[in-house]
Amino acid sequence: MGRRFPVLGPASGLLILLLASACATTAARRSPIDQAVETAARRCACRIGVAARHLESGAVYSYDGDAEFESASVIKIAIVTEVMAERREGKIDLAERWSLTQEDKADGSGMLLMLDPGLNPTWNDLVTLMIGPSDNTATNAWIRKLTIPAVNSRMESLGFHRIRLLSAIPSLEAAHGGGASPWTNLRLGTLTPNETAEWMTRVAEGRLIDAESSAKIFAYLDNDPTRQRIARRFPPEDLWAGKSGTMRGVRNDAGILRTRKGRFVLAVLTEGSSAQNPSGADNPSVLAIADVARAIYDSWAKGLPDLAEKPK
Repeated sequence: MGRRFPVLGPASGLLILLLASACATTAARRSPIDQAVETAARRCACRIGVAARHLESGAVYSYDGDAEFESASVIKIAIVTEVMAERREGKIDLAERWSLTQEDKADGSGMLLMLDPGLNPTWNDLVTLMIGPSDNTATNAWIRKLTIPAVNSRMESLGFHRIRLLSAIPSLEAAHGGGASPWTNLRLGTLTPNETAEWMTRVAEGRLIDAESSAKIFAYLDNDPTRQRIARRFPPEDLWAGKSGTMRGVRNDAGILRTRKGRFVLAVLTEGSSAQNPSGADNPSVLAIADVARAIYDSWAKGLPDLAEKPK
């Protein structure tokens, strides 16, 4: 006997049409950028948050923009904010020098852990190392000098209620001393895509603390940032200033892309990936970040005029 199907009456048929129409309408409301972000999230099997702004036109995009993410090294933007604020207040002289000791060395990224104790860089050198090469020893030196409460209080006073520094970075000795790893369950900081993009916007527009401080912060961000994430699919003539971050299961990037179509502020945060190639340039989360950034640019750029002069 063949399979028997229920006979649908007129009311049932109308219900099916309404449901199909609703699904089609919902799909139509999803923008090409939404679809690119969702495809990227599937690619990395991770949670993803995005915030983007085109400064010349005022275009804005957000995908889970108010969601909280582990910051990894992107939290160093909060530290450099406090550095510049205290410098403006006369509390810090960036020309003064700091002496490296073996006990100062932090685990993870950076060059200072490879160098001999006794090195005597300036505090300005330590900011350069903290932002560009993302040196963790330089970062811890600044955290000890400034304190975590001072960094967070400053961010709160500037209206960044969701950007928080939570911890110093584990020392080299603690990470390799044979006991339990201090990285286990460590939260270095938290932030949201929207607030990260707002911070980058204020820097780009000279509105973070003051114009001079913004320009100096921009110069740190512009000093050899990685182009393997947001800037990966853009030619070298499209200039990139930014800050990335990496921890287990976390890949983040945020900054300012300068093109002939203007300035694009982009923040893409990912968390929860269990990729088998966690540290490689072709990590699925890294590729997902690159895909999202390019999709945003392509979607917006086709409706934007070329500028008479590309931003520097």
